[in-house]
Amino acid sequence: MDQIELHKQTREMVYATLADKTLLAHRLQNSLHNIVAQLELEKASSQAKDNRIKSLEEIIIELEHDPSDPKGVQALIKEKDEDITSLRRQIRLSPTLHYQATELAQQKEKQDVVSLLTTLHKRLIETESALEASLQAR
Repeated sequence: MDQIELHKQTREMVYATLADKTLLAHRLQNSLHNIVAQLELEKASSQAKDNRIKSLEEIIIELEHDPSDPKGVQALIKEKDEDITSLRRQIRLSPTLHYQATELAQQKEKQDVVSLLTTLHKRLIETESALEASLQAR
């Protein structure tokens, strides 16, 4: 009986450690996915800015920018206004999630963790019963 109690205590310690490590791994994986998504947004934003700068440079070169040239000044002002409106749209459409979507994601994460812990618990019980059977067979 002492070996069975020792095995139960060991199982509980292993289960707690395994559950902690699994939860930590799940959190790290979610953080990694969030960072990757943020990097892709930053990359797309940077590429859009580079394209905009190139188009402005092309306009300046085409018009051979002369401050006394009204067409060139008007074209630059128009491009500047378009840049300002696109930046305002970007500010309004931030990449944050709606609060209900965040709540749903948190609930799904909790459900995933609970199902993972339940599966691990079942495996531990199966292992414990197999060990008890082998101990009793001795």
